[in-house]
Amino acid sequence: MAKELSEHGYDREEEYFYKKNKELMDKMRTELDTKRAEQQAKSEHSPHWMKCPKCGKEMEEAPLAGIKVDQCTGCMGIYFDKGELELLLGAQEPKGFLGGLKRLFKT
Repeated sequence: MAKELSEHGYDREEEYFYKKNKELMDKMRTELDTKRAEQQAKSEHSPHWMKCPKCGKEMEEAPLAGIKVDQCTGCMGIYFDKGELELLLGAQEPKGFLGGLKRLFKT
């Protein structure tokens, strides 16, 4: 590389700064590539965000006994995020179906 640079008229000092500049540019390229990969991962996630796993329609947050659950606008299915069912079941002592769920999920 030193021979290549001297052929283009670079002296030793310029060669040093050329190498430093190249290292800086390589570092910046790596950072930009990393940011681009992160943005791509986010955009790949977004088409599925708040989509019903059953019918694929949009879901909205709906209040239910003091918590917000995800409800499909198409099939009206209700979906819980991690911990929401336990929170719902712990908030009240349900009877019937919810009581059965509580007994089922109790550890």
